Amino acid sequence: MEEYEQPYNEVAEQVGLHTQANQGTQLANQTKQLQYQMEESEQNLAEAQLDCNETLSKIYHLLKQDILAPNDEGILEWKEIEDQKKRVLTEEGVEKMMQVMQSYINKETLLSNFDEKMIARRMLEFSLALSAVIFMKYDVYFRTPSLDECKDILELRIAEKNKRKRINLEIMNKEVDMDKIKEETLKEIEPRIEYEIQKIKQEQTKLNLREFEMIFTQLRALVEATHNRAWKGEERGSLRRHFNISEIIGGKPQQQEKKKWGLF
Repeated sequence: MEEYEQPYNEVAEQVGLHTQANQGTQLANQTKQLQYQMEESEQNLAEAQLDCNETLSKIYHLLKQDILAPNDEGILEWKEIEDQKKRVLTEEGVEKMMQVMQSYINKETLLSNFDEKMIARRMLEFSLALSAVIFMKYDVYFRTPSLDECKDILELRIAEKNKRKRINLEIMNKEVDMDKIKEETLKEIEPRIEYEIQKIKQEQTKLNLREFEMIFTQLRALVEATHNRAWKGEERGSLRRHFNISEIIGGKPQQQEKKKWGLF
């Protein structure tokens, strides 16, 4: 009986060792896969946290005065305004504003280390520089109406004036002759047509310029928010804390992690 028990025990022992080896290999593979997933998740988090493209895209659409509207599937998406005459900035104005914003809203700013005085100084410089460039080239960056647009506005005002004359005659129970009313109005406006068109152009330009304060306030708020994220290196500090937590959970060597994310 003992002669059969010894080979049996040896076979069982070998089977057990083989099973443990397979389990150890599977566990190692699972650990390696989990570690890879955690590293990929960390990388995606860092890229998403430092990605400024979504903010810059929103600024671009706001400067062009696009509107958010639901599509056929009910998902909000940017659409151009139907009446392009309502746009405040020219294409050159939008491009210039975007160049300025890209200089302040970027990964380098987020990963900086600013104190309160530095943020205040940079915001003052930004405010003065943006105001100055707009003031010096407002006629380039802000849209002025074309002659055809001024003509359409003048025709609307003439029609409004004819309507007021008609209503006045109706109130006084007098005969209303629209052809006569239009003829009188044209005689009144004829010597002043060029003056009125120029006046309309100046008025519409001033209306567009009144939007500058709001545009400036919105841009300044976004730049300030970006700088506040870099207050005392808080942005890179938050990334570092997340990586340390993932390091503890994943059991990755600390020295290797420091080497990998040394730029923070």
